[in-house]
Amino acid sequence: MPDLNTLPGVLRLRALTQGDPRVLTAVIDGSPVITHPTFAGADVTAVRGYWLDDREDSEGSTGHATHITSVIFGQPGSEVPGLAPRARGLFIASGVDDDSAESEIGIARAIEYALSQGAQIIHCAFCHPSQTGQTQSWLTDAVRKAEEAGAIIVSPAGNDYGENWCSPAAMSTVLAVGALADDGAPMHFTNFGSRYDGHSIMGPGENVLGAKPDGDVVNQKGTSVAAPVLTGLITAITSALVQAGRPPNPQLVRNVLIATARPCTGAGADRCIGGEVAVDRALAVLFDGVAVASFAADNARILALQPAPDAPSALPEPPRPASQYQLPPHSSATHHTGEPPTPREAYKREERRGDAVVPSVVEPSIKYPARTFAIGTISYDFGDEITRDSFTEAMGGGYGVGSGIVNDPQAMIDYLDANPAEARRLIWVLSINNEPRFAITPVGPYASDVYDMLAALVQGQAGGSISVVSMPGSAEPGTATLLDGTVIQKLHRNGLRGIYGWHPANLAQQCLSAVHADALKGRDQGVAAKDKAKARAETAAGGADDEVFGIDDIASDIWTRLQVEPSPEVQLAVQDFLEEIYFRAPQDPSVSVERALNLAATNGYQIAMAFLDALNDGLQYQTYGTEYSPFSRVGGNCWEIVLRFKDPVHSTRGAREYRFTIDVADTLPVAVGRVRRWVAVR
Repeated sequence: MPDLNTLPGVLRLRALTQGDPRVLTAVIDGSPVITHPTFAGADVTAVRGYWLDDREDSEGSTGHATHITSVIFGQPGSEVPGLAPRARGLFIASGVDDDSAESEIGIARAIEYALSQGAQIIHCAFCHPSQTGQTQSWLTDAVRKAEEAGAIIVSPAGNDYGENWCSPAAMSTVLAVGALADDGAPMHFTNFGSRYDGHSIMGPGENVLGAKPDGDVVNQKGTSVAAPVLTGLITAITSALVQAGRPPNPQLVRNVLIATARPCTGAGADRCIGGEVAVDRALAVLFDGVAVASFAADNARILALQPAPDAPSALPEPPRPASQYQLPPHSSATHHTGEPPTPREAYKREERRGDAVVPSVVEPSIKYPARTFAIGTISYDFGDEITRDSFTEAMGGGYGVGSGIVNDPQAMIDYLDANPAEARRLIWVLSINNEPRFAITPVGPYASDVYDMLAALVQGQAGGSISVVSMPGSAEPGTATLLDGTVIQKLHRNGLRGIYGWHPANLAQQCLSAVHADALKGRDQGVAAKDKAKARAETAAGGADDEVFGIDDIASDIWTRLQVEPSPEVQLAVQDFLEEIYFRAPQDPSVSVERALNLAATNGYQIAMAFLDALNDGLQYQTYGTEYSPFSRVGGNCWEIVLRFKDPVHSTRGAREYRFTIDVADTLPVAVGRVRRWVAVR
C-alpha cells in the first residue's frame, strides 16, 4: 500500500511505540547502505558474513537490502518512516552476489550468528524454490535453534506463481508472508499452497516505499517487500509489550497475528496464505483483553480457503547425484517479479510496471549468450596458489577430512562431501580433447545441485565408470584464469538437465538394447493389430476370404532387422562411432551444427537404430555428414544428421543413408521425428 498507516491498527501501534532498544531484530540479506538519510539516528549495525571472503556487493543485493531495512528502521521525519525506528537492528550480509545469495549454508550461519547476538526477531530475505518444500539439515538445525531460543524467523513466500515452495518460508516454524496488491487482492505471482498452512499471513506487497542506495526512495513490490512489513509490525508490537512491563515474546506476537488475520476476499482469495494481517485485532487481543476465540469464525473461513495439497508437493525433486552430502536447491536472493510462463486466465490482473529501464549506450561485446552443448571431461582447478594452499591446509591440517593431496580427486571429493560450500571456490573446468575450454559457473536456484553433480562426475571419472561428460550452458562474457595461466571462457549452467556422464561402451550397449526391445514390442503390437483388423474385416464381409486392402500395411514402419539381437560387432561399431564424434577435432560446441552432433552422440538411440539395421543387412559404416534441415519448424534451428553405409563386398549395391533431425534452438537440443532411410544418391 502507498501508506502503511492505512493498515487498520497501525496508527494506534505508532502511538503505542516507536520500537524499543531492548528488542533486537536481525535482517539477513545483502549489504544495505546505512548512510542513507532515512537511517540517521537509527541504532543499527551492519556486519558481513565471514564466509563471504572478499566478494564484491552486487547492485541488486545492496538495493534490496537497503529498501527492506528502511521499511523497519527508517527514522521518524525521514522520507521512509519505519515501523520500529527505535528498536535495535542487526544487518547481516549473507548474500551479496548470485553465488552467495544461493547458499543455504550461508543463511544457516547468519541465523546462528543472529542468535548468538541475542536477536529475538530474524528477518530472512531469501527464498529458495523447492518442489517438495524440504530443507537441508544445516538450515533445519538453525531454524530449530531459533524456535528453541524463543526467537522467530520471518521470510517471504516467494514470487513463483505457486509453482513451487520457498525455503525457509515453507518450514513450519517460519512465518511465511505473501503479498497483497493495493486493492487487497493477492498479487498474481505470490506463492501459495498447503506447505504454508498454519504459519503464514498476507501483508501489503505493492508500492511499498523504501530507501535506495543513492539516497533516493522508491516503491517496490513482491513478497520480499511484504515480509519486512510483517517483521516491522512484530518488532513494534514486541517493543510495546516490553514497554508495558511484559517480557518480550515475539512468538506470542506471531501466533496472535496468525490467529486474528482477516479472511481474504475478492478475486484470487483462494491463493491467500493465512489471511490478511489485522494489526487492530492483534492489539485488541494483546492489550485490551479480547479473546482470540472471538475470531474463531474467521479462522475457520481462512482454513476453508486454503487449497488442498497441491501441485508443488506432488512434483518430484530435480534429479540429484547419489552422494552422502546433498546440496539444496536455491533461487534468487531478491524477489524480482516477471511475467508468468503460462498465465492463469482465472487470475489475470493488470500488470503494474515501474519505469522502463534505459538501456546503456555502451555496446556489449556479446549481445546474446551463446548456447553451448559440449562433450568432454570435467576437472577442477584452483586458479591461484593462495586457493591451492588454502585447500592443502584445510585438507591436511585438521580442518576437514581427506588425505591433504589436493590433486587427488577422491581426496578432494571426500573433503567437499564434508564441506560442500567449498565447491564454489574451485574452478570447474570442461576440457575437450584434453584442452581446457570452459569454466563451468553454476547459477540460479539449483546452482548447488550443479556443484554436487560436478563433484560426482569427477569422482566417476576417477573411478573409471565415466569417461565422457555432456554439459549444456550459456557461454557468457567473462573469463577465468587457471593456475597455469590458461584463460578460458565461462559457461553458465542453471540446472541439472542435460548434464550426464557415461562410458561409450555402456551407452552403446544400452541404446542397442533399447532399440531391440522396442522393435520386439512393436512387432508384437503390430501382429496383434493386424489380426484384430483382419477379424473385423472378415466379420464385415460375412466370412469372405478376400484380402482386405491395407491390412498388410499396418506394421509396415517396423524395421524387421531391428528384431535381431545386437551382436558384439554391432556394439563395437556403435561405440567406435560415438568415440569418433566425442573426440573429433577441431570442434566448437557453441556452433549449431556441432551442438546437433553432440546431442546425437549423447542420445545415441537414433545412431544405434541406424547401425543395427544397416549392419544386420550386411552393410558397413562409411561416413557421416550434416545438413541444414528443410523440415525445421517455426522458431526452430534444425539439422540433419546423415549416416552413410555401403556393402563392403558387392560394390554394385547402392549405398544407404539414414537421417534424423536435431533441433538446437534451446540450450539442450532435442531430437525431432523418426529416423528415415533410403538408398543414397551417388
